Amino acid sequence: MGLLEISGKSRLDLINRMSTNLVSLLKPGEGAATVLTTDVGRIIDRIIMYAGEETAIALTGEENGDNIARYLLRFVFFNDDFRVTSLGSRFSTLFVYGKDAASKIGEISGTAIDLPLHHWATITISSIELSVHATDPLDGGGYMLKIPVGDEETIVDALTSAGGTLMLESEFDALRIEAKQPRLRHELTGEFIPLETGLWEDVSFTKGCYTGQEIIARLDSRGKIAKQMVQFDTQGPIPVGTEVMANGKSAGIITTSAGKRALGYVKSSVLEKQIALTANEMPIMAVFEPQSG
Repeated sequence: MGLLEISGKSRLDLINRMSTNLVSLLKPGEGAATVLTTDVGRIIDRIIMYAGEETAIALTGEENGDNIARYLLRFVFFNDDFRVTSLGSRFSTLFVYGKDAASKIGEISGTAIDLPLHHWATITISSIELSVHATDPLDGGGYMLKIPVGDEETIVDALTSAGGTLMLESEFDALRIEAKQPRLRHELTGEFIPLETGLWEDVSFTKGCYTGQEIIARLDSRGKIAKQMVQFDTQGPIPVGTEVMANGKSAGIITTSAGKRALGYVKSSVLEKQIALTANEMPIMAVFEPQSG
């Protein structure tokens, strides 16, 4: 994941006017997910903002930190006090998932872990100071550890000794599908808007203007979106990028696939009419609940 350090008096205000969620009021130790969108509301990346005393940290999608840094700097005006620096050479990210994630991190750090979603705190593991961030849960829990470069193996060993196991990418995607958690370059792309991806909690409908706000607000006021991200039950693996068909016509796309489950998008009209779906000539079933704000 990309890690950016943002400093200057405008550090939260600029992100606030460029992204979907209210982040300008974050206090040290707090955090929030927000989505950078284009002028027409299409997803650029979902970032997590973590507020500190004098700086903020932005967690971007995979291998996207430099792209987001360049993008943000394009919108710095003469009266902004805003600086951004990549932390990729100084820190690594490690994600810990599962219902026992908090208790295991607490066990090896000697610090009770009880954080609201996206909030963070400083802890010490094996004499290494690092930060723990409550993140989108998978399999009952989720935390990100921001670790100084060079200390990753020590932290992994401590977690392994506490009963943790390293996860394969296929296992990660399977858990993401179950949790309907989008991923950059899979569900988070310029083809979709945050409401279609189900990111209602990452969108403020009461704050001031931001890039893409007009389109997103219009879709919310209409109460109808063109397509929705859904889970699929399938009869076997389906390649990512496979079209979802309804009555012989394209109705969506598969964006993540793992075993007999998949994640993707389908036209809302097709879902509402409960039209039978196929992918690769294989019957598939959409598992979804109608989206609303």
